[in-house]
Amino acid sequence: MGFWIALQFLTVIPSPFHRRPEPRQLAASLSYFPVIGIVIGAVLFLVNWGLAALFSPTVSAALTLAVWVLISGALHLDGLIDCCDGLAGGTPAQRLKIMADSRVGAYGIVGVCIILLIKYAAIVSLPATWKLEALLLVPMLGVWAMVFALFAFPYVRKEGLGRHFKVGANGYRFALVTLLTLAAAIGLARWQGVIVMAITGLIALGMGYFFKVRLGGLTGDVYGAIKEVSEAIILALFPVIVNLG
Repeated sequence: MGFWIALQFLTVIPSPFHRRPEPRQLAASLSYFPVIGIVIGAVLFLVNWGLAALFSPTVSAALTLAVWVLISGALHLDGLIDCCDGLAGGTPAQRLKIMADSRVGAYGIVGVCIILLIKYAAIVSLPATWKLEALLLVPMLGVWAMVFALFAFPYVRKEGLGRHFKVGANGYRFALVTLLTLAAAIGLARWQGVIVMAITGLIALGMGYFFKVRLGGLTGDVYGAIKEVSEAIILALFPVIVNLG
């Protein structure tokens, strides 16, 4: 059941689990986040591979990115937008209030455009010999970054979906998710996979600390922002890192 709940939360892929998950079920689904990351990555690779037979690399990259956004329901991009808008606030309370507002501000628009542009350029730049590994691994690292932030930093709101996940991010689940992600990173990219995972961890820690200072803790929006920024940076760095070998 945890797999289907994780699939339901992280993607728009139809799931046989149609009920509203209980808090304990949401917490337990964290263990399956890396698996869903690999599923998303597999879809992206297959889409990119199929499109490459019909379109130029730039068009294929743009359409692959569109699928990436659609398959996640733009959930985490929405969190990124809210976080960027929240930077306009003067106090933690004001920032949290702005982030809870459904309206989109200029900071949010700029932030999401930058992240999407980086992802697009990075997909175009991926070497053919590493495209499978990168597209499989990066979404997995993105969800691992969220779990890392859930485990490492306090949750600031009294209510919210993120609080249920925060409760579930205990040492056991964090260790399990980390080992699964590390095994995939090594299996797909050998020692370079360890490097990209380490960089992902540093991004999660850096952003987590930044928002802890700015907000007093993290929120569901911040988890989404950490995922999106981590994916964009790692995808952009992937060709550089693999060329080290």
